[in-house]
Amino acid sequence: MSPETWKRKPTTLAAIFGITIPYRPPTSPFGAFIWRKRMLFETTIGLCLLETWEKILMIVILYSIAIFAMTGLYKYAPQSAVYATQRATYYLLGQEPDPSADGHVAGWAARNLTGEL
Repeated sequence: MSPETWKRKPTTLAAIFGITIPYRPPTSPFGAFIWRKRMLFETTIGLCLLETWEKILMIVILYSIAIFAMTGLYKYAPQSAVYATQRATYYLLGQEPDPSADGHVAGWAARNLTGEL
């Protein structure tokens, strides 16, 4: 690495969105804070040791897993909450819950959010 590159102060955008992390923190306090957190994360996980294509591959894999997990929670959580409420009512009160407006509304909301209408 050349001395000019080493002494260069990076911008905040380069510290946040750059694939390779700069060696020095940016001059702005916000950029320096983000740079420190990113440096801590990359050195703890070991991303700083990877080549650029490996780092991009890891980021794509991690974001894909996160998107699939959030989609699954969005689809499954409403109907799971209705089922857990019914089971809790059964175990605490000893009887099945009466079909009332609340049960119909909760069931409709669960079916609407999961796309089962």
